[in-house]
Amino acid sequence: MEYLDALKYLYFKRPYGKIKIGLYRIEELLKRLNNPEKNYKCFHITGSNGKGSTTTFLHYLAKNHGYKVGGYLSPHLSSILERFPINGKYISKERFLNAFNLVKKYSEEMDKKGEEFSPSFFEFATALAFEIDKEENVEISTIEVGLGGRFDATNVIIPEVSIITTVSLEHTKILGNSLEKIAYEKAGIIKENRPVVIGNVPKEAKKVIYNIAADKNAKVYELGKDFDYEVVEYQFGKNIINYYGETTIKGLEVNLNGTHQPINAAIALKAYELFEKIDLNNTFVAFKEAFIPGRFEMFNGFLLDGSHNPQAAEKFLENLNIYFKNDSKIALFGILDDKDKISVISKLIPEFEHVIVTCPPSHRAINCLETYELVKDFSKSCEFIDDPIHAIEKLKEMEADLKVVNWFILSCWFHKKLFR
Repeated sequence: MEYLDALKYLYFKRPYGKIKIGLYRIEELLKRLNNPEKNYKCFHITGSNGKGSTTTFLHYLAKNHGYKVGGYLSPHLSSILERFPINGKYISKERFLNAFNLVKKYSEEMDKKGEEFSPSFFEFATALAFEIDKEENVEISTIEVGLGGRFDATNVIIPEVSIITTVSLEHTKILGNSLEKIAYEKAGIIKENRPVVIGNVPKEAKKVIYNIAADKNAKVYELGKDFDYEVVEYQFGKNIINYYGETTIKGLEVNLNGTHQPINAAIALKAYELFEKIDLNNTFVAFKEAFIPGRFEMFNGFLLDGSHNPQAAEKFLENLNIYFKNDSKIALFGILDDKDKISVISKLIPEFEHVIVTCPPSHRAINCLETYELVKDFSKSCEFIDDPIHAIEKLKEMEADLKVVNWFILSCWFHKKLFR
C-alpha cells in the first residue's frame, strides 16, 4: 500500500474522531503484535493543558542524555508522521508503511469479530506508535495521552513516571462534568509503585489524585511543594527560568513560548530527575532544541496557537499581553461545535481590533454561523467568511502589527495551506 492510500485508509476506514471506550481492543491488537510496548521504557503524560509540550520536553531531555527516543503525540499539525518522533525527527514514510501494514493486518482480523472489536483510528495509531518504536529499537518512549487517561488507548504501558500536568473542565460529555470526575479519569494512568508528577492542579482534583496514588503506593511529586521554578525573563523565543528540584538549574533557556511553558519545563525536569540524574549541559541543549509546531508559534509572520479550552484561552491572552502588549491585533478564528464556545469567545474576542470567523475543516464544525453570532456579541469588528482559503487570503491582505490564527484544527490546516 502506498503512503497516500494508507492515509485514506486511516481517515475513512478508521474514522478520525470516533471514540470507543475501553482497553480490550488495544490490548488484543497489541497482543497480536507481540506487545511491542514492552520492549522499552516509557514516560506517560496526561493533562487538560500542557501535556504535548511536557511530552516534547521529556523527549528532548532523554535524547540529549544519550538515549534513542521514540514517542507518540496527538493530534498532528500538518503530517501524521509528526505523531511518531524518533530523536526529535519525523520517521520516514517507509518506516511508517512497514509498521502500518502489520497493524492493518491484525486490525482487519479483529474487524471480522464485529464493530465492537474493530480498532478505532486512535487505537490503530497507538498500536502503530508502539510498533514503530519497537522496530526503531528505541530505549525510551515519551507517550502523550489522547483523551483523559483511564480508558485512553495509551494506558496499557507501565511507565517509569506518570505525569498529570493540569486538570480543568474539558470533554465533559466523555470525562465527566466536574473537576473530581475528570481528575479520576486522568489519575487512571497512575500505576502501582511508580511515581507520579503533578503540576498546578485544583484542590478538588488534587484530593482525587492523592487518594488514587495512595491506593497504588505511588509517591506524588507536586509542583510548588516538592519542586519549583521561577521566571527570570520572558522574551519571545528565549525565555529564561530557574529550576529547583534535586538539582538546581539557573538561567535555563526555554525556546517554547508562553507563561505556561516554564511550568511544563519544571514538570518535565522533575519527571526526568526521577528517572536518572540530570546532566546540566545536556539539559541546556535539550530546552534550546525542544520545539512543537503550532503552539504560540510565529510562522511566516502569523502567530499560530492551539488553545482549545477556556483555561488555554486565558493563558493565550496572558501570553499576548506579555509578548505583544502594545501591538494592534487581528484574528482568524474558528471553533469546533463540541467546545465551550461562549467561554472561549468571551475571553478571546475582545482582545482583537477585527476578527474573521471561518469554518474549521472538520465534521465537528457545522454550526459556524452560530459561532459568528456569538463573536459579534463580543467583538469590536468582525466578519464571516465561510471558506477558510478565502479567509486566509483576506487576513494576509489586512494591516495589523499581529495577525493571529487561533484554534488548533484551524492552525493545523493553516500551517499546510499558507504560502504553499
